[in-house]
Parts: sequence; structure tokens; C-alpha cells
Amino acid sequence: MNKKVLAVITREYVTRVRTKGFIIGTLIIPLMFVLIFGGVFIFSVLFQPSTKDYHVIDQSGLIYDDFVLMLSDTLDSGEPEFRFTKVDLEDQNLDTVISNLQSLINGKEIDGYLLIPEDIVESRKVKYAARSVSNWDEQKEIGRSISRIVTNYRLAKKGFPPDSIRKEFRQGRVELISRQVTEEGELEKSGASSFVLTYILAYVLFLMVMLYGQTVMRSVIEEKSQRITETIVSSMKPIELLVGKLIGISFLGLTQLIVIGLFVLGSSVYGVAIFTGFGVTTPDLLDVVNQINFSASVFAFFIIFFLMGYIFYAGLYAVIGAIVNTEDEGQHLQFPIIILIIFGFFMMFSVAQNPETSMAYWISLIPLFSPIVMFARIAVCDPVIPDGAYLSIVIMIVSTVLLLKIIAKIYRVGILMYGKKPSLKEALKWIRYS
Repeated sequence: MNKKVLAVITREYVTRVRTKGFIIGTLIIPLMFVLIFGGVFIFSVLFQPSTKDYHVIDQSGLIYDDFVLMLSDTLDSGEPEFRFTKVDLEDQNLDTVISNLQSLINGKEIDGYLLIPEDIVESRKVKYAARSVSNWDEQKEIGRSISRIVTNYRLAKKGFPPDSIRKEFRQGRVELISRQVTEEGELEKSGASSFVLTYILAYVLFLMVMLYGQTVMRSVIEEKSQRITETIVSSMKPIELLVGKLIGISFLGLTQLIVIGLFVLGSSVYGVAIFTGFGVTTPDLLDVVNQINFSASVFAFFIIFFLMGYIFYAGLYAVIGAIVNTEDEGQHLQFPIIILIIFGFFMMFSVAQNPETSMAYWISLIPLFSPIVMFARIAVCDPVIPDGAYLSIVIMIVSTVLLLKIIAKIYRVGILMYGKKPSLKEALKWIRYS
């Protein structure tokens, strides 16, 4: 690597790393994850719910009393979560009563009403009507309570004691403790934790490869449109300019990945304490967070596959930048590349759940998909290295070198071509130029 290439690397890295956009973008990525995982809980604290007022028409005469007892919880403010009022039909017409309740709902005097039919035990259907039906958690809670009452009634009618049966159900619940078998022995590991970590890292990988590939394309277009390229290539080879540009911009990605890696590491160590501090005490969620293990080997493969995926796709982006004259033209031509990257990301979901299948193995060896798919296999299998991991790296390196040789031939011609955008057929002819 000569001084000219180092100068290009320094220029590409230093001029961009000092920009406000890069600094803000680097800080936004960890902040985005904080908002995604913590925002729901933060806003649930800020927007405390108020008591919901419902009127209940119980035509069966079996549900109301037990129903009110089951839903007697209070809010953090000490107010009841629900306030129920029983509506006795007596000699009133049902349609008239419902019409009056609808008027109360529209006038915001009550939140809604429940109509429990006389044949609730057989029909197992209850009408829920409210001004807003977007709170599915609330509807689920109401439905679960009525279901339990109906189940108790049916059991009692058959001569089975409901409380005893439910006690046996509770005592019969089995906790499945998952353990991963490694050469060093068995390791307790949560499948949910592995998938959450893999999804986060694969998403970052997908985003960074596409983002910095587009950065390379814009850089090439900018220099070409401003005729800077002509001056540069008069003192250095086009391939040196391309290599320097690819390496320099890759350092930007590495800088952000180090920040993200430290953030994920901190989250895996202090995640439970942070969630608990926000008042989150859900055992299942805390177990998932507690078992997230961001190991050094996973981070190392994360960096390796980012670099290989970035160089592979950034080379293609560089070719697009070389053969077009404006960024608008480049936006249209980059669509197939984006589709390939997204396709690999979507395959990651299935591969992460079934990393040892033959299909996952062969797909992860294809250079177009290896950066995301193979990394997903490695992340979920950690600390076990899945079959083909090192082979995929070799294939990626060989494929990238061959691709760059082809790309360099198109790039050296394209960066000096102005005017009409060449067709794909014309661009491919440039490969044969000596």
C-alpha cells in the first residue's frame, strides 16, 4: 500500500468522521435501540391510564358477580382499574337499553358496555362495545376473566371441583430449561435471547453494508461530476483510488461498529438492572435480557462479515457511481443491489431458527448472502462454530477479489466517461479493455 492510497484512505475517513452527520448518526443508532426497547415502558409511565367505566348487561345471571371480583385490581394511582355497573333489563327492551348506552358512550360518560347473552355457556360469545377498541390487552383481560368463569361453571356442572382442577393445572406446569451442548459440556442458553441478539446484530449489519455502500457510490459520483477524478487519476492509478476509497470509508463503519458493540456489551451486562430501574418486573422479559451473551467471538465475526459484505457490495456500488453522471441515475440502478441485501436479511429469520439444516448451510456459502446469513448461523450457535463458517470466509475472500478485478476494469473507464449514461452491454464491454 503506497502513500497515494494512504492519502485517499485518510481523506475519505477524516473528512467524513468529523462531520456532524456522522457524529449524530453514530450516537443515534444506540439511542434508537434504547427507544425501541425502553420507549414502551417509559411512555407507559408518562401516560398513566385512568379508570375505565363499563356497564354490564348479564342476561345469564351467572357472570357479573364473579367477574367484578376478578377484575378488582387498582392502578398505580390507587384508583380501580375498572368500574362496572350492572344493568338490569327488567321489562325494558334490549334495543332501547343498548341505544341509551351508546348515547352515554358517545357523550363520553362511560367507556363502553358488555352484553353477556343468556346462553353464554353454550355460545361462548360476549359483545364488547366501546368508544375505542384499540386496547387489546384490556380486551384480552376481560375475555380471559369471563372464560374462566364459564369454565368453572361447566366443570362444576359436571361434578368437577374447579379450584382443585386449576390447582392441579398450576402444579402440572413444566418449565423448559434449554441447554446448548458444546465440546466443553452443556451451557444454559435461552433460544429467545439468542434470536433477539442475532436479530439486532444482523439488522445493524444489513443497515451498515447498505448505508456505506451507498456512501461509496455518492463519493464516486461527486468526484466525477465535479471533475475531481480527472485530477486524481493523473497522479495515481484508478485501482489505487478505488481501493483507497473502499478502505477509507470502511473505517467509518468500523468506528460506528465499535460504538455499537460497546453499547450492546453494556446492555447485556447491565440490561436487567436498567429494566428493573424503569419498573419492568416481567420475569420472562428479564430472563431473556439476562441470558443475552455478546461474546468476543461473535463480535469478531461481526466485524469480519461486515468488512467482507461491505467490500463486496461497495464494489458494486462503486461501479454504479462510475457509469452514471447524477445521483438520481444512481438511485435507480442500485435497486437490484438493495433487493439482494434485503433478501439475505429476510432469509436470516428462517436460518436463525434452523441453523443446522442443509439448506441453511448451502445458502450461507453463497457470497451474495454470506455476510448476513452465515453471521446469523454463527451468532445463534455461539459458542459452537457451525459447519461452513470458515469455508464461507474463504469463498467470500476469493469472490471479492475476483469481483474487484472485474469492477476495477469498469471503474477505470467509467470515471472518465461523461455525457450519456452507458448501457449495461456497453459497460460489460469495458471489461475486455486492456
